[in-house]
Amino acid sequence: MIVEDDLEGFTLLELLIMIAVLTIVLSIGIPSLTTYIKKYNAENEITSLYSILTNQRFKSMNTGIPHGVYFDSNKKYTVFTFNDTNYNMKFDGNSEEKNGKSIDLRYPLSRPAPGAVILFDRNGMVRNKNWALGSFTIYVDVPAKYNCIAVSVSRIALGEWDGNRCKSK
Repeated sequence: MIVEDDLEGFTLLELLIMIAVLTIVLSIGIPSLTTYIKKYNAENEITSLYSILTNQRFKSMNTGIPHGVYFDSNKKYTVFTFNDTNYNMKFDGNSEEKNGKSIDLRYPLSRPAPGAVILFDRNGMVRNKNWALGSFTIYVDVPAKYNCIAVSVSRIALGEWDGNRCKSK
């Protein structure tokens, strides 16, 4: 036998109050979560590119064959082995890319400009497409702990873009 006092549940007013509280909490939390996810993904892309650059440098030193990265656009780059077909020690375009692998980016790079090439000679030194010693800055315009890479003649370092330069961390 069911007694009326045993039937307990939520009233409509209690449900409406709970929905209102959840709505307020979610309206505060979702923008923070979105910002966190954007920072996390930008850091992930920069650290992945840092890893690829470091790997290309070590491949060059271990094999004695130059390796490089070509920035097709601000949303895509190609990792390759440098095959200097005309022996002029200059990167003359896609015809000198051997074993190229294209990688798409989720966030566009603010630097370097499309068409930039980072080459590593057999000693791991950084060269530009004309084979001159060079330095490059790569960054994503998303505020994050690591959002840039400073590539100098003999060093590759992660850092934070301060508006003018990549401050190594």
